[in-house]
Amino acid sequence: MTSGRKTSSIMDRIHVLRSKNAGPFTLTFDIVLGNEDDFARVLRSLDRKAVARAYAVPLEDVTSISSLARLNAVKICIKRRLPAGHPGDSDCYGMNQEEPLACLLRDIAG
Repeated sequence: MTSGRKTSSIMDRIHVLRSKNAGPFTLTFDIVLGNEDDFARVLRSLDRKAVARAYAVPLEDVTSISSLARLNAVKICIKRRLPAGHPGDSDCYGMNQEEPLACLLRDIAG
């Protein structure tokens, strides 16, 4: 028997999930959560290996995962496969790259 209470996904509680360039050779991802519990849950669940797997890049290409607890924010940086604007680069602004991260976050119990 279920309680009838709908549980929300961690994805429903993320305020900001975006990607952008951090210079021509790096993508940065911002995750901003609405409360400390969700922030802590996401921070515990993310590591360089998981991000590397999600983006199918070598571990050393995930250059950092940092956080700012006062803002419930997490920032992840990875090396771009091609420099921004290089022939063959499909997103020179780095603004449409968050889907693999969203898939990773969906798997976090929340």
